[in-house]
Amino acid sequence: MRLIIDIGNTLAKVALFEDADPLAITYLPVLTIDALELFLNDNGLARPEEAIISTVRQSDDAFIDYLKSNFRLLLPTTVTPIPIKNRYSTPETLGFDRLAAAIAATSMFPHRNVLIINTGTAITYDLVTSNNEYLGGAISPGLQMRLRALHQFTQKLPLVTLKESVKLIGSNTHESILSGVLIATRAEIDGMIEKFNNHYEELAVILSGGDVKYFDKSLKNSIFAVPNIVISGLNQLLAFNFGKKNH
Repeated sequence: MRLIIDIGNTLAKVALFEDADPLAITYLPVLTIDALELFLNDNGLARPEEAIISTVRQSDDAFIDYLKSNFRLLLPTTVTPIPIKNRYSTPETLGFDRLAAAIAATSMFPHRNVLIINTGTAITYDLVTSNNEYLGGAISPGLQMRLRALHQFTQKLPLVTLKESVKLIGSNTHESILSGVLIATRAEIDGMIEKFNNHYEELAVILSGGDVKYFDKSLKNSIFAVPNIVISGLNQLLAFNFGKKNH
């Protein structure tokens, strides 16, 4: 049994895996020792022996010490062995969530060029080649960030709530903001997919992240929706380093 922890900008995702199968997953705005213990005790599963944590936030030393004391812990760094080649020119600035997603993508589509689009606080585009080389990609603001920016950097525009179905032509300010944010972002993603398609043959496209529901049925390009690709990649990385089969 493996404990997988992915702490993003908005939510912490915690999962238990048996080999390649996620048996339990929870999402928390703040992950504490008490919250983790509650999750481990309430799911009715065996206590994990191994753990991995990836975080884009400042590390909590007390929490890390707890993990080290209770599990065989893998804290990924730039020197951690990985099953793909990392060609990013500044690996020390690369979030391990992006690299984990690339690791999972190569196992889903071996010997294929794969574009992974993660729609969370930011929208990231990451390319891994058919030669198992992670090249990098692009980062743009996520949906909530765009909505908040319109509100915070103007005096009169309201902060609106996202909906999956919006009008192309807004008949009021609320609808106009939704059109400008959601429909324009969908066009951005479709445009980026087409640009990557022009450079990489037989490209597979994976869509993931917390905002996947706003895009998976509306993009004109063919995509594979995989909501939890990062935790899947972290599980594979843990298995790769600790010598157990992951599938």
